[in-house]
Amino acid sequence: MSLRTRLTNCWSFPEMNKPWKLMLVLLGIFIAGGVTGAFLTKRFGREWVSPKRPAPEQWAPNHMKRLAERLGLSREQEEQLRPIVQRNMEELGRLRNESMAVSKGVFERMEREISEKLTPEQRVKFEQLNKEMRDRARKDFHKDARPPGPGGPPPGESGRPPGEVPPPEKPPGGG
Repeated sequence: MSLRTRLTNCWSFPEMNKPWKLMLVLLGIFIAGGVTGAFLTKRFGREWVSPKRPAPEQWAPNHMKRLAERLGLSREQEEQLRPIVQRNMEELGRLRNESMAVSKGVFERMEREISEKLTPEQRVKFEQLNKEMRDRARKDFHKDARPPGPGGPPPGESGRPPGEVPPPEKPPGGG
């Protein structure tokens, strides 16, 4: 028996000499990969695709850290910039909260206007659809919710009325 015949016999799989069997094996591998991928995406996909956004109370410290690292700020500069960053991040938090409240009002108005144009049967379905969407949004919100930070007022609550801009900081050494 020649070397070529021995090698061919050694690496041949007699049970795989029919194309339909090979196709079945390949299809099985493909399906197993798809099921595994779907499971991993369902289990971990949200963290991979959209990492959790920082809570509003972390905006100022995160921004200060980024500024200090990238700009090579001195301690004195950090102390000068910290109140500026804090004040403006608080204002952004207030604006975010106000925007969310306005958005909620617009959605409620839209739901009322749509509901007025529907038949009673459609209105029941529409109310159910809206309830499901609110429940899903609430579930997603609570999944991303973070516990409040230690001490201090909640973000955006600094003892001033909503929307009031804090007075500008006085420059150090100047009055």
